[in-house]
Amino acid sequence: MRFPKQRLRFVKVHDGHTSPDGFLVLNLKGLDIEGATTLVLDMAEVETARASGDQQEEAKRRARELLGG
Repeated sequence: MRFPKQRLRFVKVHDGHTSPDGFLVLNLKGLDIEGATTLVLDMAEVETARASGDQQEEAKRRARELLGG
C-alpha cells in the first residue's frame, strides 16, 4: 500500500517514550481500520527489520550460487 506523505511524520518523543532513532507516525484516520487512528513505528525496530531483510536476501543469493543457478 502506498501511504500519502501528508499523513507521515517523524518524532523523537511519542506518548512519553523517547528514542534516539525516533518514531515514524502514520495517520490512519479516514482508513477503514476500526478503532485505529495512528500507527507508530520505532525507527530502531525498522532498522533491525531492514537489516534482517538484507540478511535474507544475501542468504538467498548465496544459496542460488551454491545450487548453480
